[in-house]
Amino acid sequence: GIIDGNKDQESDPDVFSSFPFMRMHPHQTPAWYHKYQHLYAPFLFAFMTILKVFQQDFEIVTSKKLYHIDAHCRYGDPWNVARFWVMKVVSMVYMLVVPCCIHGIGGGLFLFVLGHLTCGEVLATMFIVNHVIEGVAYIAKNRKDEDTTTRPQTLQGVTPMVETVQKTSHKQVPLHDWAAVQCQTSVNWAPGSWFWNHVSGGLSHQIEHHLFPSLCHTHYVYIQSVVQQTCEEYGVPYQAEPSLYTAYGKMMRHLQTLGRPEEEPVPSPFVKAKSE
Repeated sequence: GIIDGNKDQESDPDVFSSFPFMRMHPHQTPAWYHKYQHLYAPFLFAFMTILKVFQQDFEIVTSKKLYHIDAHCRYGDPWNVARFWVMKVVSMVYMLVVPCCIHGIGGGLFLFVLGHLTCGEVLATMFIVNHVIEGVAYIAKNRKDEDTTTRPQTLQGVTPMVETVQKTSHKQVPLHDWAAVQCQTSVNWAPGSWFWNHVSGGLSHQIEHHLFPSLCHTHYVYIQSVVQQTCEEYGVPYQAEPSLYTAYGKMMRHLQTLGRPEEEPVPSPFVKAKSE
């Protein structure tokens, strides 16, 4: 069976770290309140950055872990730890203390919280809509004693690449190929749009972001068509929604489905495997 990895599946803490408040991965154990998550999700999204500033940052520097991701490569160095504390103080001074001095404590706190809630709502939405949406595939870790994963599957147990790879005359790309997994588990929206690429900081081109993490996001609009054409040529799924509005609607419907696994048209292979 699959390991109990409610917080230890796909390595994207910006998306899958909200459990148990939200169920965004089909392997996560469903709870009764998840059936309402599509209703309270926008409210929770707003707290993303303020929780990062006052909780996640401190947990990383003290535990040397970002949830299940080892952070010793950064915070194992005392110099980086010192930099963290210095910059944390500096940022609090100019983001909180200075506004309180200018606008009063009440006004400063209001602006600080309002700014974070606005930023959190926008950022969380643009993060989550790329990975928790209708049609996207999920990956899950396998047995505890094996460093393997199940093949990417949608919530209904379908691996889209099994079908798309049949349409190519090229040598078949393995389902577990690193680049192919990035494409199967990510979704773009407003592809090719310079405006949305700039506004989202490149998050609208999530597939390119995962494939080329060291490439500046300003280049995504120029390579997007090449990446899509290459995926089609080799039979690798490339899901792209026409707009953020469309993607947001599909995300909310998908959250509703994830919250009610008993109503899925086909039982989730992830949940089924867990009970075996």
